Amino acid sequence: MWIMVKNKKILFILLFMGLSLSASSGNLDFPSNSFPIADQQQDKSMTLEVMINNTTKIIMENVPLTGYLEVYSILGVRVTNVNLKTCMGGCSIDLPKGIYILKAGKVAQKIIVR
Repeated sequence: MWIMVKNKKILFILLFMGLSLSASSGNLDFPSNSFPIADQQQDKSMTLEVMINNTTKIIMENVPLTGYLEVYSILGVRVTNVNLKTCMGGCSIDLPKGIYILKAGKVAQKIIVR
């Protein structure tokens, strides 16, 4: 019985301290632009032109400036990858016939090579 009363007092004290801390946090100044602006996100992306077998041009928008352009087969096996720093604006990839997925960052594009 004594332990339960002691625990209730401790819980009450912790609850009271928590309420007083949350009430005092209303006086803090928060930064006015705590969320990223769309223009700042666009500065870190590019439009990439991918030439497949020097015949087909695929345009991918909002591709990040760093990372890799990864090519996957339809079965999910990575066929090849290209460093995006080396192909600013455009790159060329040779692929055999098949269905592929090009992925760069969060951007993905399905292609059919005939």
